[in-house]
Amino acid sequence: MATINNNDNNNNSSSSNNNSAFSLPVLVEDVDSQIQDPIQDQDQVPSHVPNQEQEQEQEQDPDVPVLAVNDTVLAVKDMHVTIVQDDSGSMHDQRRSVLTGINEIIGEMKNRYQLPCPYTATFRFIRFSSHDCIHIGAAVPVHDVKPMTPADLKCDGMTALWDAAAAAINLMNAEHAGVSATTYIFTDGDNNDSKECTQSGVNEMIADNKKRNPMHSVLFIGSDASARRNASAIGLDRVHSIQHDAENTPNVYYACRRALGRCISGDTQSTQFNDDDIILSETPSEAPQPQHPQPPHSQPFSDSQIYDQEPVTDQEPSDIPFYDDQVPTVIRCMSSGSR
Repeated sequence: MATINNNDNNNNSSSSNNNSAFSLPVLVEDVDSQIQDPIQDQDQVPSHVPNQEQEQEQEQDPDVPVLAVNDTVLAVKDMHVTIVQDDSGSMHDQRRSVLTGINEIIGEMKNRYQLPCPYTATFRFIRFSSHDCIHIGAAVPVHDVKPMTPADLKCDGMTALWDAAAAAINLMNAEHAGVSATTYIFTDGDNNDSKECTQSGVNEMIADNKKRNPMHSVLFIGSDASARRNASAIGLDRVHSIQHDAENTPNVYYACRRALGRCISGDTQSTQFNDDDIILSETPSEAPQPQHPQPPHSQPFSDSQIYDQEPVTDQEPSDIPFYDDQVPTVIRCMSSGSR
């Protein structure tokens, strides 16, 4: 069994019910920027001196977070997001839409957690194809995440769907207990190459996760005819799964971003989909859309200066991808449903 070794004892925790064991490469994080109090203008004297009661009302309580910056509702909770992305050979035709969609999700998180937001968010990217090609990045602060590039999606190999899903759920359990966390599983096909985990094993892991960490969510999104069947088989209901056409991929990532934003801002308790999300995602692109939908890519973020999105091209970039591709990240997992 291939594992990742490091010296971080905190990353060696595992789900005891699933008998999994693995660890991740350590990422050195930058010190977070400190929030500075606004500077008061001492030279201006108000024409009206308020009484003591009015003065107390005008004072800003430092323990009360600012709810919005640049008309963007900030986060009201800590959050972790894992994206498990199929990059098997059949994904090549959807590559551009996938890259753009994930970049928009990252940008949404950066915008919601911009300072002076007192909460934090982390992001992990997992890409998978064959059972020996499951690449797992570390969970990093979202502001340290670089935009995804074509180098981050190779699109080759088969589909070890259950091995990748089990690894992601294990990590969510082990590293993000007590924090709102979401794992998105994106695929365009059925499992055909898992060697360590089974569909029933993933079902057991999700059921156990719901009991131990009710603040966690798993969402299954597939453009294959097997998507709805697979989602149901691992215990995910209608509001935690989407089966869509490949041509409708941009709308799917937009629906995920919209549901994530509702959860981060406190409008909902989880990242589950609502009826409009499902209709938008499962309706072919040329069909009528729900009333007054936001175009998927017209305004990905309210403040473009916070997240400067570059257009996705097929040219291989010289930039280093946001995950550490220099460290071996192939992982195999074990669960109660292993074979």
